[in-house]
Amino acid sequence: MDRKLNKESIFILIATFVLTLIFLLVFGWGEANIEIYTYEPKTNLVETNSDPVYSEEIFAKTLQEYPEVNDLTLFEDIVNNDKATIDYSDIPVMPGLKATKTLNNLNEKTEMCTSMTPQGVTIAEDYLITSAYDSHGIHNSVLYVQDINTNELIKTIVLKGKPHVGGIAYNHKSKELWVCGRRKNRAEIFSIKLEDIEKYDFNKKNKPIKYNQRVLLNNISRASYITYFEDALYVGFFNPLGKGSVKQYLLNEDGEVEGQYSFENLIDKFNILADAISSEDTLEKVQGIAFFEDYSILAQSYGPGESKLYIFNKDLNKSIYHSSDALAEFTMPSHLEQIYENDGYLYMVFESAANKYRKSSKNKIDRIISIDLEGFIRLVLEEEVSNE
Repeated sequence: MDRKLNKESIFILIATFVLTLIFLLVFGWGEANIEIYTYEPKTNLVETNSDPVYSEEIFAKTLQEYPEVNDLTLFEDIVNNDKATIDYSDIPVMPGLKATKTLNNLNEKTEMCTSMTPQGVTIAEDYLITSAYDSHGIHNSVLYVQDINTNELIKTIVLKGKPHVGGIAYNHKSKELWVCGRRKNRAEIFSIKLEDIEKYDFNKKNKPIKYNQRVLLNNISRASYITYFEDALYVGFFNPLGKGSVKQYLLNEDGEVEGQYSFENLIDKFNILADAISSEDTLEKVQGIAFFEDYSILAQSYGPGESKLYIFNKDLNKSIYHSSDALAEFTMPSHLEQIYENDGYLYMVFESAANKYRKSSKNKIDRIISIDLEGFIRLVLEEEVSNE
């Protein structure tokens, strides 16, 4: 009996020692240790980069694999055979793909992250704003703010925590930016005033930016993407296996989401539980939605294969989108994320050039592409007529 107990005791001691050693090696000695994510590529950069990962020649070659997209990106009128009005060098670079200055979410120290993954895009007055999250889950998510006219990177905005930031949208009436997030294991959207974005300087305080509204959403599993249209926010749920959904949330004249106040947050007007007033089922694997004139445009993408743009007749009361109902379907480069309409142009951001996907992507886009929607619609209508 004693011999048996001794063997069991020795086994327990050895197992405890091994497990303790593994725990210490993985999680550090009592605090977060920078060594736990040395698998991130190292960098000598001390500020967020604004230069491309790939040369202009490589980018042009990649885009030219999609002739219609290439022509529309260069604002070339492919219907009337007009010449291009911009050059590849005029297309804005997606910032932060090499390194981004942000916070370590574990110890709140300022660090450089080399695994930021682009997600959202929108236009806010004179700014081109994009969002990204750390694919390794170590650093705080961020927004990049660029000058819409010069493409210059103005600043990096550090957000609270590690939201996936799958979509962003700007309400020009209330002058605030909406961002997709997640809180209390529920879908959330939160807003940031444009004036706070303009005042924000991470180098001075080394803290995340403050939020204006925080809204927990009912009737939707996750806030995967978002767009603003006619005094409402349209929030979508990305589903890689089955149909997704889009919910509409109305905004009042002050830009606040209409909804029931949470009982636990009655004192804080910035925390609201909102109910969707309408819902639309969508195709699977939808990453973004945009509205333009009489049309709805959906972006579909998942994995290293090619993406798709679907265009439908716009119907805000439409109950379901089938691919068979689409007026047209366009093949796009892989890893297309959010799409956003502004002043007749469709802006698109891709995650294919992020560190996480560089080896597996069929093609890599490290620029923020915008296409001429009038030319796009004319092309769609021509194809529709030719198919009749």
